[in-house]
Amino acid sequence: MRTPVNNIYGSIRMITMKQAAALCVCLVLLSHGFAQQEKAKTATAPQEAAVEVGPGITPPLAVFMPDPDYPESVRTGKHKIQGACVLGITVDKEGLVRNVHVTRPLDKRLDQNAIDAVKRWKFKPAMKDGKPVAVLTSVEVAFRLY
Repeated sequence: MRTPVNNIYGSIRMITMKQAAALCVCLVLLSHGFAQQEKAKTATAPQEAAVEVGPGITPPLAVFMPDPDYPESVRTGKHKIQGACVLGITVDKEGLVRNVHVTRPLDKRLDQNAIDAVKRWKFKPAMKDGKPVAVLTSVEVAFRLY
């Protein structure tokens, strides 16, 4: 049984409190639902294993290759480092670079700059039987003094 409220402000406050509680419950439920939707969106289907480029597989073709940063300190320092590092990469079905690792290092600073640059590279994907496939390949990133 409800206790009568003596003034109008008390009853408005009571209604507002109930509405606020109901609103909070709705927001919590909605946020949980949105979180589940986002989790479902970001959950990726298991990727097919990347294959080696070989017979029957057209290799990926680089279409965007920004140069790595070649710091002034490395170019003009005491040792003036130049050369190339080799990176092992996976090019996925969309032509994006995944799983970058150094297979032949040059210099720790330059290796990291090469990794950062290659992660931005874009490829026309490798093809097998007319369909894009993920492939394992390697790329050489050169640092030259001119």
